[in-house]
Amino acid sequence: MTSYQSVIRPPYAGKTVISYLTQKFPYHSLEEWEFLIAENRIKVQGEFVKSNRQLLDGDLLEYEPIPGRIREPEVDENYSILKETNEFLFVEKPGNLPMHPAGRYRTKTLLSFLETKYPKIIPVHRLDRETSGIVIFSKSEESRMWLQKKFENREVYKEYFAIVSGNFKTEQMLNGYIGKDIHSAIRKKMLYSPDEFLGSKTCQTHFFPIIYNKDKDMSLVLVRPITGRIHQIRASLLYLGYPILGDKMYGKRETTFLDFVNFGMTEALKEELVFERQMLHAYSIRFVDERTNQIVHVHSNPMKEMDFYFPDWKNYVP
Repeated sequence: MTSYQSVIRPPYAGKTVISYLTQKFPYHSLEEWEFLIAENRIKVQGEFVKSNRQLLDGDLLEYEPIPGRIREPEVDENYSILKETNEFLFVEKPGNLPMHPAGRYRTKTLLSFLETKYPKIIPVHRLDRETSGIVIFSKSEESRMWLQKKFENREVYKEYFAIVSGNFKTEQMLNGYIGKDIHSAIRKKMLYSPDEFLGSKTCQTHFFPIIYNKDKDMSLVLVRPITGRIHQIRASLLYLGYPILGDKMYGKRETTFLDFVNFGMTEALKEELVFERQMLHAYSIRFVDERTNQIVHVHSNPMKEMDFYFPDWKNYVP
């Protein structure tokens, strides 16, 4: 089985091996990591180590898992290639499929699946595990850097669809700030605010109402993010009072996420969330390739929920 590698960087430099492993990779318990160290499954700088070995900035830690020891969660493997060029792959990612190895997901990721056919593939940007839709991979480091620079310069134009709670009636442009929500019990949660706050970054998103389903009290919203901050769309819609349905972290009740972590997807939680995963979908991406003087514009397929709950949505998209 392939070993996993991790380069030590602050704030983990100076910590012991066991402290680093339990904090960084909680899919194993303290006892399990101690067992794996004793079984000579952990190396630092090419040498087997003990639990109390202190890590230095730049050290390379390697972990060789025992086959079958980690039971990864099930994922949706039904990705598809929307477009392929000499430089890029435009891939449609389903919901419930992580982009790359992290946490409990080691081999069941979009990157891992693609690498079986494209060994040198590199993600240019990312989507959250539960967000579906279009994502771009590069076939070379040079191509990745070229397109990533366009992302940084805001020369890549993206459109998303979101299914939200309530009647989203008016077009809105949010210009504000986003940063860590220090008052949240959820470590990864972000906060949108119209006012700047400590550690925040500028954030800009354009929202368009498409159609409202009165029976289900849900709206289909077209989203055009100007900036590309982490959780930008989800945090912004929560601020506006129209949380994305199925979103455990940015829903009406913050403790929904904690309930899901502790107890899994219960029947009560399904009823509360309406959908088992967040209804956010990366629908299109567009940029100009000055090298060939061409406009690259790729669409993904719509979410099946869009056709089911909003059968006339195509008649209202600008």
